[in-house]
Amino acid sequence: MNYTTTAFSRRFQQQLEQVDRWLGKGEVKRVESQIAWLFNRENAHPAERIELLIRRAHARLISARPEEALVDMQAALEPAPALQQQANYQALLGDIYFGRYELAQVGFADRTDTDRALAAYHAALEADPNYENMGWIYYQWGRILLSRDLVITAEEKFREALFKRTTLPALTALCYERLGFIALMERRDPDEALTLFSRAALVYPHRESSGWLARLHLLRSRAFSEQQEMEKALEAAHEALKTVKLLNPEYRSTLAEAHQTIGNLLASITGREREAIEYLMQFLNESRRPQGIDVTWSRIHETLGELWFRLERYDNAIEAYQAALTYNPYHPMEVLIYYQIARAYFRQKQYEQTIDAVEQMMSAAETDGNPITDYRVFSMVASAHFALNQFAEATIAYQQALDFAPPSATQIEEIRTFLNSAQALSRRQKEEGAAKNVSTLP
Repeated sequence: MNYTTTAFSRRFQQQLEQVDRWLGKGEVKRVESQIAWLFNRENAHPAERIELLIRRAHARLISARPEEALVDMQAALEPAPALQQQANYQALLGDIYFGRYELAQVGFADRTDTDRALAAYHAALEADPNYENMGWIYYQWGRILLSRDLVITAEEKFREALFKRTTLPALTALCYERLGFIALMERRDPDEALTLFSRAALVYPHRESSGWLARLHLLRSRAFSEQQEMEKALEAAHEALKTVKLLNPEYRSTLAEAHQTIGNLLASITGREREAIEYLMQFLNESRRPQGIDVTWSRIHETLGELWFRLERYDNAIEAYQAALTYNPYHPMEVLIYYQIARAYFRQKQYEQTIDAVEQMMSAAETDGNPITDYRVFSMVASAHFALNQFAEATIAYQQALDFAPPSATQIEEIRTFLNSAQALSRRQKEEGAAKNVSTLP
């Protein structure tokens, strides 16, 4: 990774080679510590400082600090404008711009960063048509195109990258993984995706980071799920979990994703609710609690609500469902979640809370322009009123249940029976109330 033509001392050249080895292993702290020490030498040559700035930029990119990396690249360029004519420099600059785009917070990504990245990659190829790491540039080019939903051209770049020169032993596996991703997510072809994922796993170097393999196994799990091969999907997700290195902070998110995947798969299998809950709770414990709306956390709590409901742990179910709405107040299934909350309260004979939940449900449905017409909702709220001796309200709700019930509904006769009882008890309440009022007259 020699960016200048200056001949350095043998000692400094050895130090650069050591820094490059650490960079190859992703040992950022060692790199930055060594570079800081080399910067502080009194006899540091300006050309040496340029080499160190570029390597520090590389280290900062690896540690997800593209802004700082860009500052270092610009600082290196100022005293040595000829760097712009070097393929290595332009390739790293392209990686930094694309990294800044990928790492931007949701809603703050600047599409022009991908334009700058592509410009830098083109400059690298123009500077050296035989660039030793041309395959990486084509791979990054494909990723940028994929981020723009240009799937066909992105796929072409990944296939071209397979046959270009590269210094990265893992590049072939990376290309197969992206091709498998396109087959799975864009063409909905899990068979082809699994074939490509298998190739990726087969050619991935054993000495490379195992964290990437964990993400590959999660994609395999998803492909098996598409095939309805749930046991194979679980096996692949467990393989991802075993592959994650717990002491590597880079893959903390992968660990959480593995627990989420296993939890969701188990949630779809009757009888494995407690296991599913355990894995989903692990996901929540390993993830940073969001400060505001978070669709993922909402979905996890919704699934937990369903699992607790199936286990007849209704307090836990209600708490989980309410959390689902807290993390996503605009939940597309808001009405259904309120219905499940109402059912959980009803199962616990908490009838006032049942009625409140149904009222929230109906309000949400009215807001969406889809008023409730399911007779079962009115039957449940009628039964809640009946249990509270609110027979007039029960009569109205039972009548609504009958009005909305289809002829084939199995509960029609039961509803009619309760409606008749509610009407009779409502009349008696009114008569007793009237009699009581008469008896209290002077």
